Amino acid sequence: MASALRRIPRPAWWTFGVLALIAVAVWAFLAWFNWNMLRGPLARQASIMLDRPVRIDGDLVVHPWSWTPSATVNGVEVGNPPWMKGGDLARIQSISASVKLWPLLFRQVEVTLIRAERPSVWLYRDASGRNNWTLGRTGGRPLDLPPIHEFIIRDGHIDLRDLKRQLTVIGVMQSSESANGRGTFHLTGGGSLNREPFSLVITGAPLLEVRRDRPYPFWADVHAGATHVVATGEVLKPFNFGQLRSNLQVSGVDFADLYDLTGIAFPTTPPYALRGELSRDGSTYTFRRVAGRVGGSDLEGAFTVYHPGTRPDLRADLRSRSLRLADLGTLVGAPPTTPVKTQQRVEAQRLASQGRLLPDTPLNVRRVRSMDADVHYRAASLYARRNLPLTAFAMHLTLNHGLLRVDPLTFSMPRGAVSGNLRIDARPAVPVSAIDLKVTNLQMQDLFRGRTEPPVVAPIEARARLQGVGASVHEAASTATGNVTVVAAHGEIRRAFAELLGINVVRGLGLLLAKNQTQTGVRCAVADFSASHGVLTTRTLVFDTDPVLATGRGSINLNSETLDFTLQGHPKHFQLIRLASPISVSGKLKSPKVGVKAGAAPAQAVAAIALGAFLSPLAAILPFVDPGLAKNADCAGLIDQAHAKGAPVRIAALR
Repeated sequence: MASALRRIPRPAWWTFGVLALIAVAVWAFLAWFNWNMLRGPLARQASIMLDRPVRIDGDLVVHPWSWTPSATVNGVEVGNPPWMKGGDLARIQSISASVKLWPLLFRQVEVTLIRAERPSVWLYRDASGRNNWTLGRTGGRPLDLPPIHEFIIRDGHIDLRDLKRQLTVIGVMQSSESANGRGTFHLTGGGSLNREPFSLVITGAPLLEVRRDRPYPFWADVHAGATHVVATGEVLKPFNFGQLRSNLQVSGVDFADLYDLTGIAFPTTPPYALRGELSRDGSTYTFRRVAGRVGGSDLEGAFTVYHPGTRPDLRADLRSRSLRLADLGTLVGAPPTTPVKTQQRVEAQRLASQGRLLPDTPLNVRRVRSMDADVHYRAASLYARRNLPLTAFAMHLTLNHGLLRVDPLTFSMPRGAVSGNLRIDARPAVPVSAIDLKVTNLQMQDLFRGRTEPPVVAPIEARARLQGVGASVHEAASTATGNVTVVAAHGEIRRAFAELLGINVVRGLGLLLAKNQTQTGVRCAVADFSASHGVLTTRTLVFDTDPVLATGRGSINLNSETLDFTLQGHPKHFQLIRLASPISVSGKLKSPKVGVKAGAAPAQAVAAIALGAFLSPLAAILPFVDPGLAKNADCAGLIDQAHAKGAPVRIAALR
């Protein structure tokens, strides 16, 4: 052994001695070094990284000689950004950390312990979206931490004030681990969200068992007013919170209430309950395999939200097997069939008391401007009121910086369709809405479902192009300008009703009393309106049947939701008794009334009395006799005009 040592070259001995001396010197330096001298440099470096003032007022204690070196920092304060003009983001009485030495040699960080004593955090976001928790170089990216084996928080407090979401939370954080690893991470909080009670409970699995290649499970339960969210999932790579997945259940009284939790401007809906799989991949959130109900309709599909910055972008592909029209109406502000929220009940009572159809619920333009969207939706079947022959529905909605488009918008019918597009420009101070709808091949008999002998059989073609200004459907309709044209190029009507259009008392009443179902031809029917300041006024109103030509005039007031029409019949053949009185249609759009105006009938009665007194009783009927000199309307010309104004009439098929 001694001979072997003598064979070691002298330079090697010198090298070994120098290294040993350096090691002893380093050991002595670290053993007696005043680590508090590093508090200033460490605080300055942290201030640069976090872009926040950082102070270390307590002792810095380091234990370097271990396979798990550790350090404890006491009295840490992290200040707010300059725009908040003072205050603290966080204060921590003491924070300790230790890491495994061996993985550090391979440039891997594995934390064995983080212990925080009495941490207090004050989070704040103003109405414009500025917050004090987006730190320096993180740039708002998801938190990505190395594996932490033991995470202990004692007597932690969190205070959140979010003016943008109207959220206030006062929370308590506790995390502890027992020697056998049965402890849990526990975060509870309570407060208010948009003036509604808010509570949060998050529970995590034992952190002692965390491994870099093993997902970390968690459970969360959130109540925000009537909204309830339950998530059971896992962080895929602990603790990279940009990678997670969970089974999610969410329910509430209005989908729009989720804006306060998510920042996504969902539409107003009736009460809902949905479930699905939520995953996060960096700035992308996906809610797939969605299934549940919204009101009386089923809903399934997938949502994806891209949220790289302050402006989310929603993509969705949704479908329903069965859609109720009343549930669809909530999208434009109509109250649900069974209102739950106070605002919905007030709107329902107002509409009912005023006998109105068009809702006054305003569009929340601030929310519409805050995001973008691209949504496809289709319903295989649609259930409406008995007299509405709607069978299916589909739409494609896009939202781009406050400009909302629905194109196409399609309601299917048994033998026709209502199709078109809708545009709402929410960029101005007051939204501007425009709608262009076509009705093709609507069969009038489909409006009388359940009757074996419908009174009218005719195909209807129509076009409505309207534009209005206002934050609600009623406001936009009250200022509407544009054109509406309705055409029936041919058809049949029950002869009794055709005779009564001309007030043929003997013939019409006789057919009705005899329950005569005989049909007569409809040569054409054209109703053409111009709209200005919410009032639709007739330019043409003609209903031409084989026995009677009826012409009229009138208007529809979309502000008061009333109509006032007069229809005068002109017989094409001799009538023994005819009242020279026009038919009136008036009252509310929701419940119009049909009657007979006095017109010339009183004069007819006076003339009949005079003739009966001076001539003979037979002469008394002469004022009621009509020779029937009316001619056929120029149907071809009227239909050509309607076609030129946009009505989808197939001219070639009519000639």
